[in-house]
Amino acid sequence: MLLPLTKLKPRAKVAVVGGGVSGLCFTYFLSKLRPDVEITLFESQNRTGGWIYSCNTRDMSGNPIMLEKGPRTLRGVSDGTVLIMDTLKDLGKEAVIQSIDKGCIADKKFLLDPSDKLVQVPNSISTTVKFLLNPLGKGLITGMMGEWFRKKSPHPGQDESVESICDRRFGNNYISNNMISALLRGIYGDDVSLLSAKRTFKKIYYNELKHGSNTQAMIDNMRGKSRSKKTENLHQSLTGCLNDYSNAFGKDRSKLLDLSNTLKKYPMLGLAGGLETFPKIVRNALNEFKNVKIVTGNPVTQIMKRPANETTIGLKAKSGDQYETFDHLRLTITPPKIAKLLPKDQNSLSKLLDEIQSNTIILVNYYLPNKDVIDADLQGFGYLVPKSNKNPGKLLGVIFDSVIERNFKPLFDKLSTNPNALNKYTKVTAMIGGCMLNEHGVPVVPSREVTISAVKDALNNHLGISNKDLEAGQWEFTIADRCLPRFHVGYDAWQERAERKLQESYGQTVSVGGMGFSRSPGVPDVIVDGFNDALQLSK
Repeated sequence: MLLPLTKLKPRAKVAVVGGGVSGLCFTYFLSKLRPDVEITLFESQNRTGGWIYSCNTRDMSGNPIMLEKGPRTLRGVSDGTVLIMDTLKDLGKEAVIQSIDKGCIADKKFLLDPSDKLVQVPNSISTTVKFLLNPLGKGLITGMMGEWFRKKSPHPGQDESVESICDRRFGNNYISNNMISALLRGIYGDDVSLLSAKRTFKKIYYNELKHGSNTQAMIDNMRGKSRSKKTENLHQSLTGCLNDYSNAFGKDRSKLLDLSNTLKKYPMLGLAGGLETFPKIVRNALNEFKNVKIVTGNPVTQIMKRPANETTIGLKAKSGDQYETFDHLRLTITPPKIAKLLPKDQNSLSKLLDEIQSNTIILVNYYLPNKDVIDADLQGFGYLVPKSNKNPGKLLGVIFDSVIERNFKPLFDKLSTNPNALNKYTKVTAMIGGCMLNEHGVPVVPSREVTISAVKDALNNHLGISNKDLEAGQWEFTIADRCLPRFHVGYDAWQERAERKLQESYGQTVSVGGMGFSRSPGVPDVIVDGFNDALQLSK
C-alpha cells in the first residue's frame, strides 16, 4: 500500500481474501511476525497460487508433462526474489532453486521485425550491428546520442504515457513502437500509448524528473558510485526491504547479503517442477501453522455492512456462511473484484474501484515429444512482438519453455543434475491478446479453434515449424480472464485516491495488496509489498 498501516492489537483476528502468491506470502509473513494473530485466508478456487500455475498433465502417450500457464522465471536482481529464495531455504527447500547462467543460450531474447523475421536483442558487438541494420533499430543511434540535449517535460511531475516520454526523450517514435512496445506488451499485455510512464517505466520517468535526462542520470550515478566506493571502502550493506526483513526475522546479515549477491549473478531463476512450486511450499507450511486457517472453493461474496461504532468487519461466503468479528481485512484481489464485495452504501467507492479495467491474456501451450523443432540459431528465451509488426494473430510473444528447461542448473544442490538437459522435445507457450482483445473496454475472446489456428500460423511463419510437426503436437488453451490491471496514465493518483477512500470508509480495518496495489505487478514486487504491510501491522 501507499498509505501507512497501524499495529494490530494483541490476539487480533485477520481475514485475507485472495490465495494467490500475494495473499499466501502476506499470511506467511504476518503469521511468523505475530504468532498471536489468528488468520483466515479465503480463496475462491479449490487451489491456491493464483495466476502462477504449473499444470501437471500427461501427453498423448500418457507420459507426465508440466505446462506453465503463468509466470515461469524470476529476475535475480530483485529484492523480492531474495525473499522468495530465503523463504525456501528457511523451509528446507533450497534444492528446488534453479538458475540460468549469464550468456547461456536460454538468455538470448528476440523481437519480431515487420517482415516476420526474428532479430536477436543485442548482447554483443555483432548482434548490435545486426540489430541496428534491421528496421527495428531505426532511430536508435540518433535517439540515444541526442537524448542528453532534449527538453524535459513542460509539466514536471505530471504523469504521461510511456510512448509520450520515449518519443520526447529520444526524438522519434521508432524506439517506442519497436523495442519498448514489445517489452511492455510482454510484461503488461498493454499499449505504450496508454501505459503510465510513472507506473510502468519508472526509471526513465524519474531519471528525467531528477536529473533532466537519462544520460545525465548515468553520469551522476557513476559519480555517486565512485564516491561511495572511496568512502565506504567497498563495504556493502543491506538496504530497504532486505534491511527490514533481516531486522524483523533476526537474519544473519552477512548470509542474506551473500544470498542477494549470488542471485544477482544470474539473469533468470526458476524452480524445479515449475514456479508454482513456491506457492505450494508456502501453502504446505501454512497448513502446519496453528494460527492459520485456509478456506478454499467457497468464494467471499460480500463484505458485510458494519453497524455504527463497530470496529470489526465481517464477510459472507457463497455457501451462505458468515464470518464475523475480524479486526483486519486484507484484500489481494483486483480492484473491480473488490468493488463487487462492497455493501450498497459504499457505491462511490465501488465506482472508483471499477474505474480500473483489466486485460485478459490467452495462453496456448504446444508440446511435441522426442523432437526439437526450434532452429539452432533461434534457440533462446523466446520472442516478443512490437507494434510495428502487423500481427494479425494478436500475439504478445512466445516463450521457448523447452530451451529454458534444458538449460536450468541446480543453484545450491550441486550434486543433482537437470533431468531435462539431454532430452529432445519442443515446448512453447504463446501469449495472445491483452489490450488487442478489447472492444469498447470489454475483452472479446476468440474460440479455442480460431486461437490455436492463429498460433500454428505464427509458429510456422516465424519459426519455420512444419505443419506436420504442428499437427503432431499436443495443444492446451487457457484463458487468464482479466488477470492484469491496466496501468494507464494516472494510475498512481487513482491508487492514492482509492486507498484514501478505503480508509475513510473502513479506517485501519482494511488494507489492499496484490498486483493492483503493489508498487509493481511482478511476482517479487507483490511479495515485497506483502512483507512491508505485514511488518507495519505487526509492530
